[in-house]
Amino acid sequence: MAKQQQQQQPAADDSEDVRERDLVEAYLDEHSLESALNDALNDVVSTRPADPFTVLSALLYARATAQRGVFRVDVREVLDGIGAPTVLVRLHTGKGVFEASCASETSGLPDEPDELGTPLIKQRLGGRGYRKRAESAAQALNDKLLNIEPTEQLAIDAALGALESEVGRNVCHAVSVAACKAGARYAELPLAEYIAKLHDAPLESLCVPMPLFSVVNAGKYASNKLFVQEVFIAPASAVSFADAYQIGAEFTQALREQLETSGVGSTNVGAFGGFAPQLQTLAELFQILRAALDEARARLEYGAAGLAAASLSPLRIEFGVDFSASEFVLPPPPPSSSSADNLTSSAKSAQVVPATAVDDDEARGSTSYNMDKWDPGSSGMLKTSEEMLDIIRSAVKELDIALVVDPFDKDDVKTFAALLSSEHDQDASGIDLDNPSALSTGRQPGLGGDPNCRVQIAGKALFQHLGLEMLHEERACNTVVLHLHHFATVTRALEVVTEAKRLGLAVILGAVAGQNSDAAFLAAVAVGTGVGQVQFGGLAGADAVERYNQLLLLSDDAFAPEFVANTYRR
Repeated sequence: MAKQQQQQQPAADDSEDVRERDLVEAYLDEHSLESALNDALNDVVSTRPADPFTVLSALLYARATAQRGVFRVDVREVLDGIGAPTVLVRLHTGKGVFEASCASETSGLPDEPDELGTPLIKQRLGGRGYRKRAESAAQALNDKLLNIEPTEQLAIDAALGALESEVGRNVCHAVSVAACKAGARYAELPLAEYIAKLHDAPLESLCVPMPLFSVVNAGKYASNKLFVQEVFIAPASAVSFADAYQIGAEFTQALREQLETSGVGSTNVGAFGGFAPQLQTLAELFQILRAALDEARARLEYGAAGLAAASLSPLRIEFGVDFSASEFVLPPPPPSSSSADNLTSSAKSAQVVPATAVDDDEARGSTSYNMDKWDPGSSGMLKTSEEMLDIIRSAVKELDIALVVDPFDKDDVKTFAALLSSEHDQDASGIDLDNPSALSTGRQPGLGGDPNCRVQIAGKALFQHLGLEMLHEERACNTVVLHLHHFATVTRALEVVTEAKRLGLAVILGAVAGQNSDAAFLAAVAVGTGVGQVQFGGLAGADAVERYNQLLLLSDDAFAPEFVANTYRR
């Protein structure tokens, strides 16, 4: 009997150990102790403060007292996806740390040189660094945002607006984005839904947008001789985002194979995730694009598993071109001394870039474009505004282009308006009513679900230069391309989307090369504001793929809004 009791004793002890372990695990789970300690330790290790125990105690104290407000803001210099300096912001709150960064092209306030007059080549990072500025910006932000609740986006953004001249637009933008992420966590809402709430958008107006995949890069995005900056595709027949994504991937692969067999040495990838072929004309390029389209169509029809039949019956891909004409416009020559004496200061600032070296009055009527800017061996091929208008209209018709972005310089507003007017002044057959002999698109109205649209004429640099009201007043375009990082705050970006839609302008949400963070935020803004189109780069670029992957995940959610399909002009 004694021996039997001794054998039973270890079993009883084991059972008590199991119960104690279960109680401990239940306690840890109930109070989220393990995750809270891990988060706090990770935050300390990632920032490596001089006094880690002070920072750790502050983080744990915030948890213990359920502190709702912001209790610390960190700002530091980092590099973006193209190796250029920018800033990263970390917002410490009672519910964790939220971070955001900004594309390097956003205007900021770089460090001043230690000695005035130091040439840029001798300055750290070519005079574009933010190491010192980050420290002063963090101090200003901590003074202004301490204890403010993350859900108070309007109040936070108002404070940032007052600080922009002191800390820089790039810092303000990153703080605003981080605060928006924190606000969604506090409100216990998905980020897209929280943005829709900030945007005052009814849930039924939300949508999953049409992706515009960059397939060819040129201009400043690549080392080739094409005068345009980018060519992209819209899988317009797709009935779901997953189908659009697959069509984009199949086309990209087909284009890669076409370029490899064409002998132009052209599967090099540009800065925005498209290929960079060594071609000189759009006509040459579109021959290859059409061949890739035929190959993609055959590939999809042969192995259409997973694609809806409606996405293929028939397969329809629309092409767009970002000309970014402001990149190859010629600077204006100085006015002659006699005419300069007769100009007031306001008139001088209003001069239009002259096209050729003719007399001043005639020169101010046109802008001059160097279409051979990207060809180092060229002596230049100059075109006037009128000639560029003919080139664009011809390309739209002959190459069947559905979207043109910045086809003229941002100051060449009259030519923008002339292009838009010519596309509106056509009858149902596509013939220009005012000038029947002129080139026309030949496309029926109804593009993207808009009964009045044959071609999307989009302003990007034009919008940044003029603003929405003036752009609408001048009737310069019917579409705008918005980049979040051009705005100091989330609130201002949402206001601009609302205003654009009120004015009847379709909105494309864009990204830029090197914008390698916050893919989930960009996707949430696209869905939460109900924009119909996104231009996030090409599928040969990892950062662009991450943005599209985030949209794919959002579209797969059980409560996701509908995909825009062929009604993408919103």
